[in-house]
Amino acid sequence: MFARWASVASRWRDPNSGLREIIESYVMSRIALVLVGWVALGRLPWGYYSPTYNISQKTWVVMWLRWDALWYLKIAEHGYRAVDSLAFFPTFPLLIRAVHDVTRLPFAVSALLLSNAMCLGFLFAFWAVVSEHFGEPVRRRALFAALSFPTAFFMSAAYTESTFLFLSVMVFWLARRQKFWWAGLFAMGATLTRNEGAFTVVPILWNYYQARGWKVRWDLLAVFGIPLAMAGFMYFQWRHFGNPLAFVDSQSAWGRHITWPWVGMALAVGRIWHGSSLQASSVLSMIDLSSALMSAGVWLYSRKRLPVDWMIYWAVLWLIDVSAPSPYGRSPLLSMSRLVLILFPMYVGLGILTENPTWQRAMNWLFPLLQAVFFTIFATWHWIA
Repeated sequence: MFARWASVASRWRDPNSGLREIIESYVMSRIALVLVGWVALGRLPWGYYSPTYNISQKTWVVMWLRWDALWYLKIAEHGYRAVDSLAFFPTFPLLIRAVHDVTRLPFAVSALLLSNAMCLGFLFAFWAVVSEHFGEPVRRRALFAALSFPTAFFMSAAYTESTFLFLSVMVFWLARRQKFWWAGLFAMGATLTRNEGAFTVVPILWNYYQARGWKVRWDLLAVFGIPLAMAGFMYFQWRHFGNPLAFVDSQSAWGRHITWPWVGMALAVGRIWHGSSLQASSVLSMIDLSSALMSAGVWLYSRKRLPVDWMIYWAVLWLIDVSAPSPYGRSPLLSMSRLVLILFPMYVGLGILTENPTWQRAMNWLFPLLQAVFFTIFATWHWIA
C-alpha cells in the first residue's frame, strides 16, 4: 500500500505524467463554472421556470440539465418511446441507466457523475495520445485549449461530448498500439454515442496499414464492429418503430438536411448580413460560423505537423457537421460551436498555434471569458449550442 501511494506521489510530482496538470486544471475549471452558473441562476432571468424543465432543486445540478440533457434523461429512465428521441443515440442513456442502477443515485446526478468521469477519462487519454507526438509545452497548451474552449462546459453537462471524446481518443490510442480488437470495441461504443463515431474507422485502418500493409489478417475484422453496432441500432428501430432508418427521419424533424458544405455557411453569412447586430439569430449565426471557420483555419495551419489519420478524421467530421445545416433554425449552422468540440486534434492544433505568444495571449483571454458567457446563457435556459 505504501509503495502504491509513493508511486502516485511520484507521478504527481512528475510533469510528464500529466497527473497534477490534469487534476488541478479540471478541478479549478469546474469550480469556476459552478460559480458562474450559481451567480447566473441567482441574478439573471431564466428562459423557463416550470418544474417540467427544471427537474432538480439543487442549483449545482440543475445548471447542467438543459435542452438535450432532458432527452437523454428521459431515454435513460423510460427508453425510446417516440421517433423524435431516436436522434439521440443509445450509449450515453444506457450508461446513465447503468450508473443509476449501481449507485441508486437520481438519474440527473448519475448523468453528471458519468459525464465528469468521462471528461477526466478523456483528459488522461488525450494527454497520453498527444505525448506520443509532442513535448510538454504543446501538451499543456492543448490541455488548456480543451478545457477552456468556449463550449467546453458541455463536457460536464448531461450531454454526450465527454463520452464521445473519451471513446474516440481511446480508439486512436489503442489503434496506434495495434490493439485493433480493443480499438474496434471502443469504436462501436463511439458509433452508438454519436453518428460521427463511425469515422473512428479511420485510425484503425490507417494504423493497420502502417503495421500490416496490404496483408489481410484476422485483426482487420475489428473494423466490422462499427457497421455491426449501427446495424444493431437499426434493427432495434425496425422492431419497435417499423423503420430501420427512423433515426435519419428524426434528424429531419429537428430541421437538419444534408446538402453541400458551403450551403450552410452561405446561409449563415446571409443571416448575419441581413439581420440586426443584436438579433439573437444573427449573433448565434456569427458564433457558429466563427466556430466553423476557426476549426478550418487551425486545420490548415497545423496540417503538416499532426498525424495523417488525425487530419483525415478532423476533416471528415468537420465536413459532416457543416453539411447538415438547419436552414430555418436559430442558426443555419445550428450548434456548430458545440459540434466542433469533439474534434480533439483541433486542441493540439491550437497548442501548436499558440507557440506564438500573441495567439497564446488571445486564447488565454478569449476562451475562458467566452466560456463563462456561453455557460451563463446555457444555465439560464437560453440557447447557445
